[in-house]
Amino acid sequence: MLNFKTDAASKADTVFLPVLENAEKASKLRSTLGVFERSKFFFNLPGSLLESINAGRYDAALRDYKKGKYLLESRPGQLLPSAPGSNTDIQQKRIFDKVWSAVEKTMDQMKTALLNRLKETSRTLEEHEKTIDILLELSTSDKPIWVYFDSQHKHILQRVKTVYDTSLARVTEQRSRQLSEAAQPERISISLGRGINSLDGPNMEATLAKGTGYEVWQSTVEVVRSLSEVMLTTVPNFWKIARSYMEGKYKKSGAQPSGRSPTQCRTMVLDIARSYIALLSEFFSLSDMAASVASSKNAAIPKFLPTGTDSLTSGHYLIRILGEMTESVNEIVGMEISDETNASLRSLLETATWKFEETLCAVWLRDSQIFFHLETWEQRPEDRSTTLYLGRMQKYQKHITTIAYKIASGATDTVGTKQRQIPPEFSNKITKSFLDSLYSFLDGLVHLASDDSPIAQGLKVQASVEEATGATPLFDLKKNDTRLLLVISNLTYLNEALVPSMLNQIQSSFGIVMDDARRTLNEVMRGVDRTLFEDYVKPKANALTKLVRKGVIDPSIDWYDMPRPTEVRDYIYEILMYLVGVHAEVSAITKNLLERTLTALIVEIVNEALECFRQIKKFGMGGMLRATLEIEFMHQTLVQYVNESANWTLKEVYTTISKAFARRPGADENLQRELDGVKQTLYDTRRITAIEFKCFRRPKDKATSARSSAADRESTAAST
Repeated sequence: MLNFKTDAASKADTVFLPVLENAEKASKLRSTLGVFERSKFFFNLPGSLLESINAGRYDAALRDYKKGKYLLESRPGQLLPSAPGSNTDIQQKRIFDKVWSAVEKTMDQMKTALLNRLKETSRTLEEHEKTIDILLELSTSDKPIWVYFDSQHKHILQRVKTVYDTSLARVTEQRSRQLSEAAQPERISISLGRGINSLDGPNMEATLAKGTGYEVWQSTVEVVRSLSEVMLTTVPNFWKIARSYMEGKYKKSGAQPSGRSPTQCRTMVLDIARSYIALLSEFFSLSDMAASVASSKNAAIPKFLPTGTDSLTSGHYLIRILGEMTESVNEIVGMEISDETNASLRSLLETATWKFEETLCAVWLRDSQIFFHLETWEQRPEDRSTTLYLGRMQKYQKHITTIAYKIASGATDTVGTKQRQIPPEFSNKITKSFLDSLYSFLDGLVHLASDDSPIAQGLKVQASVEEATGATPLFDLKKNDTRLLLVISNLTYLNEALVPSMLNQIQSSFGIVMDDARRTLNEVMRGVDRTLFEDYVKPKANALTKLVRKGVIDPSIDWYDMPRPTEVRDYIYEILMYLVGVHAEVSAITKNLLERTLTALIVEIVNEALECFRQIKKFGMGGMLRATLEIEFMHQTLVQYVNESANWTLKEVYTTISKAFARRPGADENLQRELDGVKQTLYDTRRITAIEFKCFRRPKDKATSARSSAADRESTAAST
């Protein structure tokens, strides 16, 4: 019986024990599946995080991570329903720790990816802000934002340098292509002439923008534009995040500080601004404005200017470059980063403005010195005694002064602007340059009248200028006298009309009293005028006085034994015909100088006549009458051009002749009869030469005065 029970128990164990064990396993499995079912989100978290990260959904990954962490830390019972301390509890904790370890590893990968993302410069401001927000949520310090600041700071500095080097290489390349001949004054003047012809026209800007060296100018503009573009595309985003950080936006309560001051962001921006300033200062050779202002010397033409560029093209591009600089500086200054940054940028703008003003004034003076190449000798339709050269000069002066004013006032737009007050050092600089240029124009006028004038040296250069300006000369300009007359006439018009008008405009625009400058300039112009006029008159006066000496003090002439005159001698005709030639030349070229020229020559003639007649010890009746007849004939013929000085000298001549008159002893000399005969000879001679000397015919208002003077002279002779 006992064996039977034992056998039965053994068989029962064999049959039911596996069943019971399987039931226990099933129970454990059902418990485990229940845990997984309840914690499905948690166990799937590593995979879902990786999926979100790979898809770039970092905000979703952060949300899921925070949810998982919350469940793990605040609701462990929902995840681990087993009894605390049981084997099941220990086993489940081990599983969850392993899962969470995978989560943390995945999140570390995301942090690394996001930190690298912060270093990417191609990202937008919004992307960087979002990335910083996510990283700060995951971090226990503010290290992520400094990763952004450090990487961006380094990148911007590198980019500024790279852009500058690339742009500088383009400038160097363009400069190497320029021809050395472009620096010749003749070449510059041709380009300058085209620019002047375009002023005030619809194509002015396009013409000036294509002046000599424009390729280098465009590359220079690109240097400034590229650097400014780097500043304006990077600094605003950098500063927006920096300012938000300093205002506390990215500060996390309880976070460990990195040990770096938020104000270091200002220093980083200052570093960037200084790099920008240093590179531009290097390119344009900028220096302290105060030292430059203190120097009285005119600045040399800087190296950054293209070879052979003219002042009009230079002004056009200097305005554009300054505009690029001004826009960039004003944008950065408007961010109110720091007083030091703003002061540095304003100083850049100030020194650049002064440098560009100096540069314009330097090429202004240089072009004024070679401006005489633009004289085409084409007469003005409204006044044919002057040439179009003066109009070109006035137009040039007005435009270049306007450009100088725009640079000084910061009015960098190319159209008209409202009147703005400019610093006194700028107005003084512009005024001085304006006056210096006028003196250079005067030197050019003297040069035009000399044998070194371009047209006197040959028409090769002149032909190029004529082609550029569309003008052709109308006279034989190789003749020195022709050029002298036109230059003197131009100088007269310049002194009487153009210069006073231009000085008034300068005085009104800049609020500067120019009385001293006006007087000095007037004296200089009068001095130049006298010199040039003497150059024209003196050779002719020498020829005329030689004729006077030949007719008065020739040894073959016996003034005491000379018979009563029945005609005027040839030397008087030679003098008058010479003056007819002068009259014709001056009338054809510069009629406004006719009276001045003939008056000056007549003064020389009568002065020489007085000196010669004073050398005659005594006159007989015939000699006295002949001298009186010839001087009176010349006087009446030229009376229109006899001024007070000449009239007084003529009276002295008559007095000298009268005092030297000596009656011959025993001679039957009836003075009245002789005078009547001389009067008839004078009348007949005047009548038969009326056509020859018609050009000297006096106006009616002078005729009465002339007859009165003649009557006085006859009365004097009769009393003698």
